[in-house]
Amino acid sequence: MMRSTASIGRCLGLLSLVLIGFGGCDRPDAPACLMRAGDWTEIVEEYAAAPRGLKLHDHMHVVLETWDSNATELVWRGPENVLAHRWSRWEGDVLELGHEDRCQWMRDLGTIVELTIRTPVIAEIALHGQGRLDASWSDSTAAVAIDTYAYAGFIELDGELDSLTIRLHSGACIARAKGTVQTLALYASGLSGVNAEAVLAERAFINQSAHPPFRFQATQYAYVALNSHGNVVGRLPEPLEYQVIRNGSGDLIWED
Repeated sequence: MMRSTASIGRCLGLLSLVLIGFGGCDRPDAPACLMRAGDWTEIVEEYAAAPRGLKLHDHMHVVLETWDSNATELVWRGPENVLAHRWSRWEGDVLELGHEDRCQWMRDLGTIVELTIRTPVIAEIALHGQGRLDASWSDSTAAVAIDTYAYAGFIELDGELDSLTIRLHSGACIARAKGTVQTLALYASGLSGVNAEAVLAERAFINQSAHPPFRFQATQYAYVALNSHGNVVGRLPEPLEYQVIRNGSGDLIWED
């Protein structure tokens, strides 16, 4: 009789957990590992100021758009319970954005928070975590630097700038860029790589410290440091002048 009572108790306990999982956890304050994602929604936030720097955290697909206003607009899209845990903070003139990526085993891990940022040109962008960044510019006087730190994901860049710097610090990130710049600077390590063959640059400074190949083109000058076994592929015609520093087994290859 005692065993039967214990079995019934266990069954009732299990049934309670199931009911909680399918009903009571569809809210943003549910236990972290049981919270449902919720229905898809959109939230718009605005700041009167524009940041000089931007830091992005967690798992997001971010679209960065420039506009003439001096204000900043954030358009969040995603499951409502997940967006309830979004966060933002200012550190001086740097805006940090992310969401609390909690242990939600009932969530579809393929669901990614989407964030569109509208602001004037941001000079410094840092990526932490994983996801995707799409950014476009049209300002021939602007200088933009993008850094990733142990970041896994993709970066797509397009536009006209005075200078573009891409530095992929370890991680597994693939960056692709196209457009026109005066000065192009590229660095990657680990499993990250950069394809900038569609960027028409006057000057290019390449630091290859990664496994995947780099691709670029330059018309006037190129500095290429080969610090790993990864190759650097330059698009023909060759620049008027170029310099190669060999500290690794990689090669500089010219292709059409």
